[in-house]
Amino acid sequence: MITMRTLLVAAAITGALLGGSLSAQDFQPQPQGQARPPLPGLDNGDMSPAEIQKLFDAYLVMEAQQALSLSDQQYPQFLTRLRALQDTRRRNQQERIQIMGQLQRMTNPRAKGADDAAVKERLNALQELESRTAAEMRKAYNVLDEILDVTQQARFRVFEEQIERRKIELLMRARQQNRPNQQPGQQQPPIRRPNQPPPGK
Repeated sequence: MITMRTLLVAAAITGALLGGSLSAQDFQPQPQGQARPPLPGLDNGDMSPAEIQKLFDAYLVMEAQQALSLSDQQYPQFLTRLRALQDTRRRNQQERIQIMGQLQRMTNPRAKGADDAAVKERLNALQELESRTAAEMRKAYNVLDEILDVTQQARFRVFEEQIERRKIELLMRARQQNRPNQQPGQQQPPIRRPNQPPPGK
């Protein structure tokens, strides 16, 4: 459920977007060593990932016509098909989160012995979801591409990627800013990937 606080944050961000203080350039990856000021509301730790995703979806809708050089005839059809794409992605993501949560609870070492049959059924459900998601997303992209020329199709993929990177960057920054007992400017230890040897070895 969207809270009043979230609505106020969304209004602040939308106002900044409409006022021109943010642009497609702002959503591109930041050069290494350069800090970017936080966007209003996204660094307070109070917004859920789903709420933040909706804000970025809204930004894409608002900036797409200019970023893709869409004509006035293309834009209404593009919006309808873009929202269908976003709804498809969001619905499948929510279902995946639900299944992964079930698997986590069922295989928690602290829980009593997991029912292998139940775990297998959830794994099968996950596999079926992944196959269905791939097919539905491919169909949604194909429908969207029908009204775009080749250059616009490429621009759309690049624009989506830029927004996704910016979203991840903001989420990571918000998480770091809201960690307890962290001194300002204190660097976090590097994240070590699985099977990666410790530093110095």
